[in-house]
Amino acid sequence: MKPFSLILLLLLLGACQTTETPKGILPLKKMSAVVKEITLIETYFQSKYGVPSQYKEALDKSVNSVLKKEHLSRQAFKKSLDYYAAHPELQKALNEQLLMELSRAAN
Repeated sequence: MKPFSLILLLLLLGACQTTETPKGILPLKKMSAVVKEITLIETYFQSKYGVPSQYKEALDKSVNSVLKKEHLSRQAFKKSLDYYAAHPELQKALNEQLLMELSRAAN
């Protein structure tokens, strides 16, 4: 009976892991889209200019443009970023989503 109890416990623990986010935190799909766009912009500036001090202002303007398009403040985005960073299962899901989307875009 013990192996059955252990399996049941593992299934219940796995079921508790969710990718849902509380109010005020960007859902995984939207967070992934915003982070993807910002990552692509930052990569572009890094490859074009190399030294962060040469592109910091342009990068900030570009990031602000992305956030404005998504109707987000920097504070709301940072709050979501911090939340994902504090929840490893969500951070992993975000990273996997980003890798999948970037892989699709590359092909």
